[in-house]
Amino acid sequence: MQKPKPSLGLLGDLLDGLDIGLCVFDAEDRALAWNQTFLYLFPEHDGFVHVGEHYRENLLRFYRTRLNSDELRYIEEYVASGIARHQAQTRPFEFEHRGTWLQVSAQTIPGLGRMRLWRQITREAGSSPGRGTAETRTGAPDGIAAANADGRIVSANWQFGQLYGLPPGEAAGLTLEAVVARAWQDADDAAPDQLLAQLREAQRFTGAPFEVPLPGERWIRVIERVREGGARTGFHFDISALKREQAALRAEGAEARRSASLFRGIIEHAPAGMLVVGAEGRLVEANRAFRSALGDGADPVGRPLAALVLPEDAGVLAEMLAQVSALAAGDRGPAVREMRLPRADGSPMWARVSAVRLHLPPDPVSTLLQVEDITARREAERQIAHMARHDALTDLPNRTLFRDRLDALLRQGAGAILWLDLDRFKVVNDTLGHAAGDTLLCEVARRMRAALGPRDTVARLGGDEFAVLLEDGDPLAASQAAARLIEAMQEPFTVAGRSMHVGVSIGVVLAPCHGADADTLMARADRALYSAKAAGRSTFRLYDPDMDAALAEQHGLELDLRLGLERGEFELHYQPIVTAAERRLVCREALVRWRHPTRGLVPPAAFIPLAEATGLIGRLGTWILRRACRDAAAWTDGARVAVNVSAAQVRHGALVAAVQSSLRESGLSADRLEIEITESLLIDGGEAADLLLALRRLGVRSALDDFGTGYSSLSYLRRFPFDKIKIDRSFIADIADPDTASIVRAVVGIAAQLGATVTAEGVETEAQLAAVQQAGCTEAQGYLFGRPVPLGEGHGEDVRAGG
Repeated sequence: MQKPKPSLGLLGDLLDGLDIGLCVFDAEDRALAWNQTFLYLFPEHDGFVHVGEHYRENLLRFYRTRLNSDELRYIEEYVASGIARHQAQTRPFEFEHRGTWLQVSAQTIPGLGRMRLWRQITREAGSSPGRGTAETRTGAPDGIAAANADGRIVSANWQFGQLYGLPPGEAAGLTLEAVVARAWQDADDAAPDQLLAQLREAQRFTGAPFEVPLPGERWIRVIERVREGGARTGFHFDISALKREQAALRAEGAEARRSASLFRGIIEHAPAGMLVVGAEGRLVEANRAFRSALGDGADPVGRPLAALVLPEDAGVLAEMLAQVSALAAGDRGPAVREMRLPRADGSPMWARVSAVRLHLPPDPVSTLLQVEDITARREAERQIAHMARHDALTDLPNRTLFRDRLDALLRQGAGAILWLDLDRFKVVNDTLGHAAGDTLLCEVARRMRAALGPRDTVARLGGDEFAVLLEDGDPLAASQAAARLIEAMQEPFTVAGRSMHVGVSIGVVLAPCHGADADTLMARADRALYSAKAAGRSTFRLYDPDMDAALAEQHGLELDLRLGLERGEFELHYQPIVTAAERRLVCREALVRWRHPTRGLVPPAAFIPLAEATGLIGRLGTWILRRACRDAAAWTDGARVAVNVSAAQVRHGALVAAVQSSLRESGLSADRLEIEITESLLIDGGEAADLLLALRRLGVRSALDDFGTGYSSLSYLRRFPFDKIKIDRSFIADIADPDTASIVRAVVGIAAQLGATVTAEGVETEAQLAAVQQAGCTEAQGYLFGRPVPLGEGHGEDVRAGG
């Protein structure tokens, strides 16, 4: 007789092979079972959890060994808290234990009790050795007894007496029923009436084996042969060992069935997808979590495992299974791979699959797989990878991806780079705000993509800088692409409800004729872009080696500018400002000039932008303030002095502190100093308002210079407290036009209401003077009254003191 297959051993190995720790309790909260992963995660419980014990006793034993003498008084509170958490848990939660984060969840198994599961990293597990099939036997005849037709024994061998506890010869004359009753009586017990009745009934069916129970859990099997006349011979076998083995096998079978039910319950309620694959490669178990993850499709049990994976990832699955097969018996895995499984709706599910091979002789080898849905994680990783290589605003490739594609193109052969910079974008950004600027950049990106081919790369490098990578290195094709991009920008953009014109300047380089490496090509593309901007914007320039000389000239000028500040090569020229009615001198505007040792007198337009770009404007502006205040303090006519301040100068230094210092050192009265600012500084309303209020508190006058050259100019007059408004020379040049004259009169009217004077700039003729007088301008400035000229000696004063 063969034993049942060792399902309990299979269950134990499967549970120990999980990377989920589990502990099972019955309905009364008594511990039933746990796996090795639980003890691995919580080694402090090893030896303190006993089967059949209530959870309270487990906790008491654990805390008695962990609490110190001061804490033992609160042991009941610790235990009560632990039991409350154990019984009340309904939802998974996370906690840190011994430096590792675990997630604990609870599941109710109908008909059994409650199961707690702890998820952590995959846990290696050993296997329990299988048990071989026990040999069974029927035994040899132990006792023989002959009986007459009345059933009374006429002879019996000594083994018969040994079986039933009779002295030699005492069996004669007794029936088998009497022998059995006496055996029970000798054991101080009465034979059960039911047993004796069954014995009488069994003897009626001659030739049929029957079994007789004796005290001490002994069993006798009897086979009787009937002869002529009713006499019979009985053969008696001691089958006590066989009955014990059968009882053990029945108990083991029941336990196996219960364990199989428990195994299916654990697998079914596991939070992660669980699969058991047989030796032939087909699924024999698939739990609820796995079926739910794939959707409401057909039951996968019975299907080949390979059919559950997308064909593109079949190689990944085969590689994982091959790794599991190659593992040594002592190294149970797991092998882990990520692959895609098709859902019922056709969409792919990314899964992290860990596989453990189970060796359970004599059963075939099987594989346990844990399947975790990582679709959300993979999508997040894809998004992060995309964001790392694309511009967040326009979704164009960023500088990193552009450089990678450029390097790849250079390895393949020829190509072209277009380096782009938007024209007049700063005006949009400054006047309408950054949100409008972002909207404009997105529309620019859309137009660029539409103007180029699908194989061309359009990238945003930052701000309003873009780059294009063409796979064709032909100069004609590159020029045509540049022309299309310029043409695409000609159509007005509608931003924040306003029509805006923004052009693009482009520098073009070709590979490999303009350079063999990416850094050289990008640097030369930037030089070509600079040349395009210098040529008047909204155009493109192909790189020419002469551009390197222009760049060197620019760098040389920057170096000279720094040296000029150190050597004191700057001087101030002054232009008079007079009353429009009497032509009486009331103010002089200080204008800086650079007397270069080799270039001669350099005009401000050549070096002021360079000073702003390099950050030198702070030192230069401070020197201008100090020198202008010192000069004005020496004037005997009491005229005011006007000093221009750029937005960059305000951002690079503490302008108010420089004004205070200049007034204090020179002794000039604050009401004789005018600070002229342009509309570009007014874009940041808060900064400009703070500056003007600070100047007013000092007693210094403020003037809005070049009024009318920017956007929303009229709104500035009401928002900011200016003492003077200077109308730009472009209006004065056209003041003979009635419309322009009307605008000038409107500005004068608003200024009068605000208590501000109005200065007309660029007055060069008597007719212009008459017109501005008629328009109501308070003051006038221009070549008609005098050009900017130096006041005298001291032009070479050292600038370092004002740095």
